[in-house]
Amino acid sequence: MKHFFLCIAFFTLVFVKTSLAQQKVFKITYQFADPETGTDTSASEFIKILAGNGEALMHAYICKDQMRVESLLFGKSIQISNSKDETSYLIDENSKTYTSTDIATGKLIETSEGGDYAYSSDFEMSLIPNEKKMIAGLSCKKATFNLAGSKDKQTEITVWYAENLPKLYWGTYDYLEKVPGAALSIGAEGLGIQATKVEEVPYDTALFEIPAGYEEGEVEEASTDSALNDHLSWYQDPNTDFFGVQDSLGNKLTPAKYASIYAYVGDYAIVTDAAQMFGLIDLQGKEVIPCQYESLSLDTEGAPLVFMKDQKYGLLDNNGKLLLAAKYDFISVPSLSHALYNEGDLTGVLDLKGNVLIPAKYETIAEYRDNLALIIENLTYQLVDKSGKKLLPTGQEYLSFAGEKLLLVFKDNTYGYIDYSGKVVIPFKFQNAQPFENGLALVSEDLENFYYINAKGKFIKKYEE
Repeated sequence: MKHFFLCIAFFTLVFVKTSLAQQKVFKITYQFADPETGTDTSASEFIKILAGNGEALMHAYICKDQMRVESLLFGKSIQISNSKDETSYLIDENSKTYTSTDIATGKLIETSEGGDYAYSSDFEMSLIPNEKKMIAGLSCKKATFNLAGSKDKQTEITVWYAENLPKLYWGTYDYLEKVPGAALSIGAEGLGIQATKVEEVPYDTALFEIPAGYEEGEVEEASTDSALNDHLSWYQDPNTDFFGVQDSLGNKLTPAKYASIYAYVGDYAIVTDAAQMFGLIDLQGKEVIPCQYESLSLDTEGAPLVFMKDQKYGLLDNNGKLLLAAKYDFISVPSLSHALYNEGDLTGVLDLKGNVLIPAKYETIAEYRDNLALIIENLTYQLVDKSGKKLLPTGQEYLSFAGEKLLLVFKDNTYGYIDYSGKVVIPFKFQNAQPFENGLALVSEDLENFYYINAKGKFIKKYEE
């Protein structure tokens, strides 16, 4: 996906470069995670050898909208990406060329011994905020990815992420775009990668730009699965290289006129035309939104689409009806009820009609619920209302909305529950604690015996697997 934008005045360029120089850039060094599988396979033996070599597997440089990933396994490869412009390039230092690529793509994962497969991008994410882990000196939260409704450990992907770092996704790790922070550990069945060092480094535009003198290279054809959902796939016209949609019987639903077709999210798929403008098609191949936008994204079924026009972001419904005009520096939709928006580098909360719920004056908003926001400032959590008033006496090491008008808190290596004023409602005595669901929360004081409590902390029943 290519977007070419023209700088028409020198002072604009100076302003942009000055703003970028003030951004925080984090360098993350990764190594293979030590595998802990019960039985060794040829793959795990190979990983063990590589994990013990002491060399870095990968370096990643991330700031708010830009990413650079340097893979050092079997030779150096470089990918630079801009998530705001949705552009990405592979840099070849040997041939001094660059090629356009997707920021990240899914990968096929075998889901059964019978040879069934699913795209990693179709896996559902489950956040497990009550579990924490220190990685490379940073406190990380846990998230897992798996097929909808599945608890099969064979297909589960475990991610530990640092919420105070920008997102990082690349290569075949497209599912990491859903994670609210940078993944510092990614693993499945004991195999994976983990950060060994995280450091803040000075911003250098050269990290995220195509080097001077490099020429555009030819894009290599990749062997990819053409499935767009369970019943539809893309086909390609060999004469034009454009794509169309066909059903499982090979019936053409659209002519081959699109430069790219994204996998369906529910009943809709995003497409781009020859001019790299974005539109939307339905399951019948009908173009419900013409290809006229600089960018479109649809991450959750039923959620509005985020579109970009004149370098600003707004919201559309699935029929192309304007919900919010393109006047924001950035928008994301983490919920069907609200959106996060940016004014410069600061974040706030809107409802889907554009009403400001929380003004954009925070570097990080972790969660929003009950007209309140959990923010992160200087690596500590605080609860604020619309006016910006801090509702808790002090910041906390970790906070999460727990339901029942309570907050789940991690303090002095134990979990407890407080109300929105900071009053302790359920004492800090748990080694593991979860939010309330249907009036009950699962807790444990020793990580061996689990039981359910109500919102007053009263024992209700033992947990039975």
